[in-house]
Amino acid sequence: MDPLVLFCKTYHKDMGRARRLIKSIFRYNVDKLPVFLSVPQNDLSQIKDFFQPLPCHFITDEEILSSTKSAYGEIPKTFPPHLTQQLIKLEFWRMGNCLNYVWLDSDSYFIKPFHTYDFLHSSGDPYFVQHDCLDLLDFAKRRGRPKIVSDYHALRKQFKQLFQRTGPNYDFGPCPVVWSVKVLEDMYTQYLVKKNETIFTLLMTYPSELLLYGEFVKQRQQILVHPVKPFFKVYHYAEQFFEDEVNGVDHEELAEKYFGIVMQSNWAKLPEKKANVGKRIAKEIQRWKKHFT
Repeated sequence: MDPLVLFCKTYHKDMGRARRLIKSIFRYNVDKLPVFLSVPQNDLSQIKDFFQPLPCHFITDEEILSSTKSAYGEIPKTFPPHLTQQLIKLEFWRMGNCLNYVWLDSDSYFIKPFHTYDFLHSSGDPYFVQHDCLDLLDFAKRRGRPKIVSDYHALRKQFKQLFQRTGPNYDFGPCPVVWSVKVLEDMYTQYLVKKNETIFTLLMTYPSELLLYGEFVKQRQQILVHPVKPFFKVYHYAEQFFEDEVNGVDHEELAEKYFGIVMQSNWAKLPEKKANVGKRIAKEIQRWKKHFT
């Protein structure tokens, strides 16, 4: 069993971004950590062909969910489809491939070399992403967008109440984050089973895999917590990206602080059926200039 692997959940509509991620991994993966991709069974053949000759380990979403069903029973018909991705990330540990895994989203990529010791402490416990999210909150205040700030704190208050924690509000992302199989197994055996609850109902009530894992770690303390700031620079909004573009921030400068970049697909993805890409980009730039010039 590997002490550490890399894991990404993707599907055919995101396979271009996912391939960019995998190419960056194999460019900078100094210790040659194994890479696992989870994809829908129906997409498996197409994605395998598209990723040739990159040496990934492919598993299907259905394999992971089969293990989940063995533990909890059938997925409820009321389970929202958009939470399935979070469910798969939380349940990958059941595959028995590793002791810890770094999970990444398709909309991210590495920009410099990385080693096992960048993600695992010398104790063997994973580094734990925990920070106050000033990058996003300061941006929201500059832009006069108080709802971003209020939503951020309201959501974290909800999760703190779940695990009866007091104290500061933390962000436990963005991806990549390093998750311990020991923690996830404990969440199953010592928390959910004892409460006679399933991962399905937990996610439906508290729909954030990052906050669930983070607050659970803070409460249970099964591992030594070694807090670190985000591994990747995340652009939550187009305006953040344009700000760095105008200021001349490039990969070389970002690599002084980060191992990679996340271009969140909620804004970076061009809408389908949109013919004139140039007009959309120009519109984004003009909107940015309106606020920053």
